[in-house]
Amino acid sequence: MGAPARGDKDEGVPMVRMIEYRRFGGPEVMEMVEAPEPVPGVGQVRVAVKAVGLNPVDWKIVSGMMGGDGPQRPQGVGRDYAGVVDAVGEGVTSVAVGDEVLGTMHVAPGSGPGGGTLTERLVVEADSVVRKPAALSPVQAAALGVVVEAASGGLRTLKVSDGDVLVVSAASGGVGSMAGAAVIGIASGRSLDYVRSLGAVAVAYGEGLEARVRAAAPSPVTKLLDCHGPEYVDLAVALGLAPEAIATIVPAQSSLDKGAQFTGGRDARPEDLGRAAALVADGTMKVTIARVYPFDADSVRQAYTELRGGHVRGKLVVEMP
Repeated sequence: MGAPARGDKDEGVPMVRMIEYRRFGGPEVMEMVEAPEPVPGVGQVRVAVKAVGLNPVDWKIVSGMMGGDGPQRPQGVGRDYAGVVDAVGEGVTSVAVGDEVLGTMHVAPGSGPGGGTLTERLVVEADSVVRKPAALSPVQAAALGVVVEAASGGLRTLKVSDGDVLVVSAASGGVGSMAGAAVIGIASGRSLDYVRSLGAVAVAYGEGLEARVRAAAPSPVTKLLDCHGPEYVDLAVALGLAPEAIATIVPAQSSLDKGAQFTGGRDARPEDLGRAAALVADGTMKVTIARVYPFDADSVRQAYTELRGGHVRGKLVVEMP
């Protein structure tokens, strides 16, 4: 049985499947529907989506954690994608039909219908797509967008340079594992070998963490990038770091009150994603795929349920048929 159609279905109008939600809630509110195939406008391209990377921000938006009164119209799910350009709008010369691309969408919650990348066809601005290096699979490429922007933005905010001793919390997660300059990565005991495989000194979280970090550091810690929550901003303060040496991608009020800089994708630059894709393609940087799910409603719900559990090493990706 096919997905239910959203709205009136005109005979002869091409339809695409997509995941959307109509009310805040857990993964159970996500449903597969059919919608008219989008058409690119001036300066836009349409992408036949091959894979979609999942991010914690996706389910936080769906759950209502990011604010708002709830969707007034159906909303799409997902931000990162990889695929093939299959149509271009007027004035587009930067890419052509057949080009393999990747990217990430920047859509405010409640901004209108659609807006997600978990769909068979996606329309985006032409200047927002990045050409996919041939050495990257669509699954690898789809895993990069949000985490590259958050990690790049965080490292830029901290002005990390040679000689810094950087601590990264939640180092086995998507953002933490992309912060390639990390020297000391904090993770759960079962993820320590994975953190070491990324080139970081691995330290287990838990009681006595400050002492373990000090013992592991080759010289005094100079900066900390928090990818988890306020307790690691507290750690940074205990390590004697000044506010300008502390950045967090989790805007908890208690962290901001201590002077931590809120950072992440907003501090990224357009060229960051392309540079990261090239580094992964040539083996300089590593992207770890924790699991790949198929594109059906039950599997997408299962994927977000796993992501909400908070113990994913690397990235979860949904692959289109």
